[in-house]
Amino acid sequence: MKMHGSLYTDIATVVNAFRKDEKVPLSFDSGSYFCVHEEPRELSHDTYYESDDGTEIERQQSVLMMAFQEKVSMLLRAKSKSMGIPLPLPKGEYRVDITVTTQRQADDVPPLLVMKAVLDGINKEIIENDRQIYECNIRYHYKTRYANASQYRPNESLKIELFDLRSSGGPIIEVSGDLYIVPKQSPILRDGGDRLLSDDTDRHNYLARPLKRKMKIAPCKSYSIDMCFTGDTDDKDIDNMALIYYPILGHLGINEAQVHYLHLEKRKSTTSPPSIETQIKCKTP
Repeated sequence: MKMHGSLYTDIATVVNAFRKDEKVPLSFDSGSYFCVHEEPRELSHDTYYESDDGTEIERQQSVLMMAFQEKVSMLLRAKSKSMGIPLPLPKGEYRVDITVTTQRQADDVPPLLVMKAVLDGINKEIIENDRQIYECNIRYHYKTRYANASQYRPNESLKIELFDLRSSGGPIIEVSGDLYIVPKQSPILRDGGDRLLSDDTDRHNYLARPLKRKMKIAPCKSYSIDMCFTGDTDDKDIDNMALIYYPILGHLGINEAQVHYLHLEKRKSTTSPPSIETQIKCKTP
């Protein structure tokens, strides 16, 4: 994240249903950078609902999504086996690079949700705990649709590169293949109550209000987004932290179809103040 000169400052009032309202400091420039000064939070599950009597709720996951995640895991397992790499990988700090090439528009394959689906496919079997993923980025490439292309199953491919951040050099595992990409989807709840257990799901609404008053994002065909989470992050999933703060971009006028590159990074720090920084850049097509 680049150094910034003079910044605006403001305070966001976050209204909480279950505890005292919070005052969260913000700093930001006129149109390309903002920082939320708080300990990074995360949405750790797809849903926070439970039944009124405390019994377990049946959750039915998307069959297509689970098949996609299994294919991701299968590709990585097969490549690891051919290279003689035992799985799961040793405990460490890893980076995952994802490239999506598709005939679909970017809002059909939202970068954060595709990233989350891929990381779920990596979790446990490839990397024992996806909290060991300290950096992840995803690139979207549009592939021109030809007249005879199928309208039902777009021709698309996925490339995944896995790096050990504690060593230099290229990826330790690299796979690519043609497969239908399915973003992360929330499960269907059966016989569940409607008691909300977390009030962080709407946090972005409150954080965005002061930003909207002064930030004006330059109109671009596509954007590159960098997010850095600093603080007590070792035990937090990088994608689940992004679920809290990434939606702020929507309030600033950036929609899913415009995000063609997303980079997430988390940093463990006991000396620097905790923060969530976001850098917005116009991406050259």
